[in-house]
Amino acid sequence: MTLTRRAFLASVPVAALASRVRAEREGSGMCLAYTSFAVRMLQGRDILKSTAAALPASALLDLCVRFGAHGAQIDWSQIESHEPGPLAALKARADRDHLRLELSVPASCLESPQAYADMVKTATALGVTDVRIALLYGRRYESFKTRDEWTAWHAKWVAQLKTMKPVIEEHPVVVGLENHKDHTSLEMAELLHMLDSRRIGVCFDFGNNISLLEDPRQTLETLAPFVVTTHLKDMAVKPTADGFELSEVPLGEGLLPLADMIATLRKHRPDVPMCLEMLTRDPLQVPYKTDRYWTALDHPAPHALATFEQHVLSKESAAPLPHITGLAPADQIALEDELVRRSMEYGRNVLKL
Repeated sequence: MTLTRRAFLASVPVAALASRVRAEREGSGMCLAYTSFAVRMLQGRDILKSTAAALPASALLDLCVRFGAHGAQIDWSQIESHEPGPLAALKARADRDHLRLELSVPASCLESPQAYADMVKTATALGVTDVRIALLYGRRYESFKTRDEWTAWHAKWVAQLKTMKPVIEEHPVVVGLENHKDHTSLEMAELLHMLDSRRIGVCFDFGNNISLLEDPRQTLETLAPFVVTTHLKDMAVKPTADGFELSEVPLGEGLLPLADMIATLRKHRPDVPMCLEMLTRDPLQVPYKTDRYWTALDHPAPHALATFEQHVLSKESAAPLPHITGLAPADQIALEDELVRRSMEYGRNVLKL
């Protein structure tokens, strides 16, 4: 049975759930997610024509130092060797520059106890206490051709997470499931509430659920009690004939009330990491006025859609949204650097991160 938002929030023991996903750590400031350098990663894959990491972890750490970050969220694919020696060297490299490490790991690590134990072995060697997992790497409104496909996918992960809960709780790592344009915030919260685990929470993405027609305040209110880590970002929109375009933009240049959102998250977890995800790419298309968009989603109540349009789409960006198509490779990287630089400066100078 699906709970109403009011009933669900009334049922959540907020302080208890927040304490379950709290882990002790040193340091503060902003981390940089590997996805903040998506241009470099994509260009590297095109050039290498191989399975080698396009932006190895060591190169990501160099960029974090260059931009003044206090930590890095490394993707599993960026770790070139999982042997003890190379992992110790990577940790020593991070320690040298006082960089806190997180890992973004594939959902396949949840498919068996051995896969999860192998992931934890690498995380522990790197001193990582929090990992981010996206269950779906596409977008719900694009990935599923029928409602039955979505229902089966969701049921699979409900069952798998129930099965893996005891395994996860045996290990000293906290899992943050990202709201990755798959579940609505209420669906995600119901999943986490059902699991009721001290080691399973949410990697709170500040802007993803806009693509599911959620007011960011609604997403925050629903998921803040479960926060483990974050993808900090700002977002901008441009209405189109069949919906709207959605883009990450430098912090402070979009529509999100970032200071208020951060304050709310910190009420639930004072030490929550702020991990910048400044994706430089073409705008995402969110064609919510088409039938295809609603294949795997329920239509909102008319007043809810009107509220979304009033509170979000009415804040159309006055500036053009970022684009990389048509730019030379060097210019794409220059744009990526500029957007990350502006975000880091705003984070330090205005948000006081």
